Amino acid sequence: ATLAAVAVLAAACSSLTTNADYNPGTDFSKYKTWAWHETESMKDTLWRDRIKSAVSDELRMKGLMQSEANPDLWVVAHTRLDEQTQINTYNTGWGYGWGWGYGAGMTTSTVSQIPVGTLIVDLVDVSQKQLVWRGTATKTLDPDASPQSKQENLQKAVAKMFAGFPPKK
Repeated sequence: ATLAAVAVLAAACSSLTTNADYNPGTDFSKYKTWAWHETESMKDTLWRDRIKSAVSDELRMKGLMQSEANPDLWVVAHTRLDEQTQINTYNTGWGYGWGWGYGAGMTTSTVSQIPVGTLIVDLVDVSQKQLVWRGTATKTLDPDASPQSKQENLQKAVAKMFAGFPPKK
C-alpha cells in the first residue's frame, strides 16, 4: 500500500510504461463515488499531494465523484522509489489486504519485484472489500527533477494509466 512518482525528463516519458489489470467480472458502471483510503506508506507529502491531485483529476474526468461520506470505491496509491519486493495478500472472505481487516475465507499472496519509480493505484470495491482494478506506471519518479517536471510527468503517467478506464465489457 504505497505511492510512487513520475519521470523527470521529457525523454524519460517515452520509456514510461503503464499497465492496468482488473477483475473481468466487475460491473464498473455501478461505481459513481470514491474516496482516498489513506495508508502510512506515503511518507513524502509533496509526492503524496501531487499524486492525489493527478489521480483525483483523472477520476473526475472519468465521471466519478469524490465522496468521503459513502464511497463506492476506495482509491489507494502506492509508490516505490527503489526496487523492492512486494508481497500482496488478499483475503477472499471479509476484508481487503494490507491489514484492513480479515475474516473467514481463503488468503492468497503474490510476490513481485517493483521497479524504481513505480506508481501503483488500486481501486477497491468498498462494499465487497475487494480489489477490482490496479494501474501501474513505471519509470515515473525522479527525485532530482524540477517540481514542475515532476508534476507534468506525473499527470501524463496517470492519464496514460487511466486511458482504458473504465474497462469495456
